[in-house]
Amino acid sequence: MPLVKIEIRMGKPVEYRRSMIESVRRAFIEALQTPEAALWIRVCERKEENFPLPPGRSDDAILIEVSLMPGRTAEKKEALFRAIVGNLGRSPGIRPEDLCIVLYEPPVENWAERGERFAAPPG
Repeated sequence: MPLVKIEIRMGKPVEYRRSMIESVRRAFIEALQTPEAALWIRVCERKEENFPLPPGRSDDAILIEVSLMPGRTAEKKEALFRAIVGNLGRSPGIRPEDLCIVLYEPPVENWAERGERFAAPPG
Protein backbone atom coordinates (compact mmCIF):
# COMPACT_ATOMS: atom_id res chain seq x y z
CA MET A 1 0.00 0.00 0.00
CA PRO A 2 2.33 2.78 -1.16
CA LEU A 3 1.46 6.31 -0.10
CA VAL A 4 2.88 8.91 -2.49
CA LYS A 5 2.98 12.65 -1.93
CA ILE A 6 4.07 14.85 -4.84
CA GLU A 7 4.87 18.42 -3.80
CA ILE A 8 5.00 21.17 -6.42
CA ARG A 9 4.74 24.91 -6.61
CA MET A 10 1.26 26.28 -7.28
CA GLY A 11 0.15 27.24 -10.75
CA LYS A 12 0.44 24.09 -12.85
CA PRO A 13 -2.59 23.30 -15.03
CA VAL A 14 -4.89 20.39 -14.19
CA GLU A 15 -3.66 18.31 -17.14
CA TYR A 16 -0.04 18.75 -16.03
CA ARG A 17 -0.92 17.52 -12.52
CA ARG A 18 -2.92 14.60 -13.91
CA SER A 19 0.02 13.68 -16.12
CA MET A 20 2.35 13.64 -13.09
CA ILE A 21 -0.02 11.39 -11.16
CA GLU A 22 -0.41 9.01 -14.11
CA SER A 23 3.35 8.84 -14.71
CA VAL A 24 4.03 8.01 -11.05
CA ARG A 25 1.15 5.51 -10.97
CA ARG A 26 2.58 3.69 -14.01
CA ALA A 27 6.03 3.61 -12.40
CA PHE A 28 4.70 1.74 -9.37
CA ILE A 29 2.78 -0.70 -11.52
CA GLU A 30 5.78 -1.30 -13.82
CA ALA A 31 8.57 -1.47 -11.25
CA LEU A 32 6.85 -2.99 -8.21
CA GLN A 33 3.74 -4.58 -9.72
CA THR A 34 1.67 -2.54 -7.27
CA PRO A 35 -2.08 -3.20 -7.59
CA GLU A 36 -3.88 0.03 -8.49
CA ALA A 37 -6.35 -0.46 -5.63
CA ALA A 38 -3.46 -0.31 -3.14
CA LEU A 39 -1.84 2.87 -4.49
CA TRP A 40 -2.52 6.29 -2.96
CA ILE A 41 -1.09 9.29 -4.85
CA ARG A 42 -1.76 12.93 -4.08
CA VAL A 43 -0.40 16.24 -5.32
CA CYS A 44 0.19 18.97 -2.77
CA GLU A 45 0.63 22.46 -4.15
CA ARG A 46 2.70 25.00 -2.24
CA LYS A 47 2.95 28.76 -2.57
CA GLU A 48 6.34 29.85 -3.91
CA GLU A 49 7.24 31.46 -0.58
CA ASN A 50 6.49 28.16 1.21
CA PHE A 51 8.48 26.00 -1.20
CA PRO A 52 11.94 27.51 -1.73
CA LEU A 53 14.01 25.50 -4.18
CA PRO A 54 17.67 24.56 -3.90
CA PRO A 55 20.01 26.20 -6.44
CA GLY A 56 19.93 24.63 -9.90
CA ARG A 57 16.25 23.65 -9.75
CA SER A 58 13.63 25.18 -12.02
CA ASP A 59 10.06 26.15 -11.14
CA ASP A 60 9.12 22.64 -12.33
CA ALA A 61 11.00 21.03 -9.43
CA ILE A 62 9.06 18.42 -7.50
CA LEU A 63 9.60 16.53 -4.28
CA ILE A 64 8.19 13.02 -4.12
CA GLU A 65 7.89 11.29 -0.76
CA VAL A 66 6.93 7.62 -0.73
CA SER A 67 5.91 5.61 2.31
CA LEU A 68 6.23 1.94 1.49
CA MET A 69 6.07 -1.25 3.52
CA PRO A 70 9.58 -2.65 4.01
CA GLY A 71 10.89 -5.66 2.19
CA ARG A 72 11.85 -4.63 -1.34
CA THR A 73 15.38 -5.16 -2.54
CA ALA A 74 17.71 -2.31 -3.41
CA GLU A 75 17.33 -3.35 -7.06
CA LYS A 76 13.53 -3.02 -6.91
CA LYS A 77 13.83 0.42 -5.31
CA GLU A 78 16.32 1.49 -7.99
CA ALA A 79 13.92 0.25 -10.68
CA LEU A 80 11.16 2.33 -9.10
CA PHE A 81 13.35 5.45 -9.04
CA ARG A 82 14.32 4.93 -12.70
CA ALA A 83 10.69 4.37 -13.72
CA ILE A 84 9.53 7.52 -11.93
CA VAL A 85 12.28 9.65 -13.49
CA GLY A 86 11.74 8.18 -16.96
CA ASN A 87 7.95 8.45 -16.90
CA LEU A 88 7.94 12.02 -15.58
CA GLY A 89 10.54 12.96 -18.19
CA ARG A 90 8.22 11.76 -20.95
CA SER A 91 5.07 13.27 -19.47
CA PRO A 92 4.80 16.02 -18.39
CA GLY A 93 8.46 16.64 -19.32
CA ILE A 94 10.18 17.07 -15.95
CA ARG A 95 13.99 17.12 -16.03
CA PRO A 96 15.83 14.63 -13.80
CA GLU A 97 17.61 17.63 -12.24
CA ASP A 98 14.23 18.84 -10.97
CA LEU A 99 13.33 15.64 -9.13
CA CYS A 100 13.96 14.62 -5.55
CA ILE A 101 12.54 11.27 -4.43
CA VAL A 102 12.62 10.06 -0.83
CA LEU A 103 11.50 6.59 0.22
CA TYR A 104 10.38 5.85 3.78
CA GLU A 105 9.77 2.32 5.04
CA PRO A 106 7.81 2.37 8.31
CA PRO A 107 7.53 -1.07 9.94
CA VAL A 108 4.47 -3.09 8.92
CA GLU A 109 2.97 -2.87 12.41
CA ASN A 110 2.66 0.92 11.86
CA TRP A 111 0.25 0.47 8.92
CA ALA A 112 -3.54 0.16 9.00
CA GLU A 113 -6.30 0.42 6.44
CA ARG A 114 -10.07 0.25 6.81
CA GLY A 115 -9.59 0.24 10.57
CA GLU A 116 -7.43 -2.90 10.57
CA ARG A 117 -3.71 -3.15 11.22
CA PHE A 118 -1.62 -5.09 8.74
CA ALA A 119 0.41 -6.88 11.42
CA ALA A 120 0.50 -7.09 15.18
CA PRO A 121 3.67 -5.87 16.90
CA PRO A 122 5.94 -8.60 18.28
CA GLY A 123 5.46 -9.67 21.87
